[in-house]
Amino acid sequence: MKFYLILFYTSFLCSCNFFESANPEVNYPPIWEYDFNIGYFSSIDPILYVDKVIYSGLDEKRKDFLANSTLLAFDKENGIIKWDWSDTIDPPDDKFHYESQYVVNNNQLFISTGANYSIDLQTGKTLFSDENRDEPSGGLMFYNHKNMLYSSFRNELNTLIKYTDFDSFTWTTLFQVERNDSVAYTFYNILPDTYQEQVLHFPITKYENDKLLPGIIKYDLNSNSIIKEKIIEVSESGRFIDNFSTIIDNKIFLPCNGIVICVRSSDGELIWETPVNGNTSRSGIMYADNKIFVNTEFQLYALDAETGNILWQIDSSAGSRMQEHKGVVYYTDGISLRGVDAVSGEVLLEMEAPSRATDDGAFFQPVLTIDHENDRIYTASYTHAYCYPTLR
Repeated sequence: MKFYLILFYTSFLCSCNFFESANPEVNYPPIWEYDFNIGYFSSIDPILYVDKVIYSGLDEKRKDFLANSTLLAFDKENGIIKWDWSDTIDPPDDKFHYESQYVVNNNQLFISTGANYSIDLQTGKTLFSDENRDEPSGGLMFYNHKNMLYSSFRNELNTLIKYTDFDSFTWTTLFQVERNDSVAYTFYNILPDTYQEQVLHFPITKYENDKLLPGIIKYDLNSNSIIKEKIIEVSESGRFIDNFSTIIDNKIFLPCNGIVICVRSSDGELIWETPVNGNTSRSGIMYADNKIFVNTEFQLYALDAETGNILWQIDSSAGSRMQEHKGVVYYTDGISLRGVDAVSGEVLLEMEAPSRATDDGAFFQPVLTIDHENDRIYTASYTHAYCYPTLR
């Protein structure tokens, strides 16, 4: 496979004041970029590990969409390849893509594509996998809590929440819920209780009697039992949880289709509900500086975390997960990389991927990771990997 690497050394990187103008930046050169030269590909959210950043790609350029999915680690400072993954995911199995879930523990990467893999981040070697397991993934991301890895699985009768230690990859069932033509559960992420470390909150959408119902399952690790399953009473039926809920102190914030809701973690009772225009899809919601940021398919909102009141809103589009860094909210919106002032909502950065200059379909993917320590943005178009400086 032939790769192309371009490094950009730009003198303006030493100045921060340059970027904070009334007009958003539209020409914003990367620190480095990498042309995969494999046609279009789908990347995971870039993974930071010590001196590396890991992307997913394909092992060859093909026109039949049957290339194998793989991982590549780059030196995060200059974009030079450090290793290729020792394996690939072969069609017709699933591929790595922007919704692939992962956990980093010590020097191991645990990542799921439907099958689960453990990979040595220093060498790129596969340590073990369960790609031949009987039960497929049930949708829940990998989650690390108290040195245990959690995920969901499903069979014909149940959806199961399971856990394993980081050495054996032997899954044990924590609990299970019914799954049939009349009842089904979708799990999203795990929210450890702020004050009771043995308590876990599982945001759910429950399908029952042809209705979609947002809710929370509350589980106690000490008693190994479900404490409560709470269906949240919202203003309209048919609401479902979009993605990526969060817990702050004694409040759980949940993005649903067309609304954002805040409930008490103790009993799941509704505190406030705020209508928004559209769904958040993968962008989900983000908490920063007592605000809840909500990025839908139409608008970006800043809500007061205490009241749910809208502080500001601007035109936008859901894409990558949002990340805040030094007062700027960053995300990709389906076409552009954006940076928005968290206080005012002013758009400071809005630029298309440089790869679109030669390929109109090579716009930014819904992936983005911030290196907060080194003021770097890592993202990708459908043909390139990019590293940018942050605005501040």
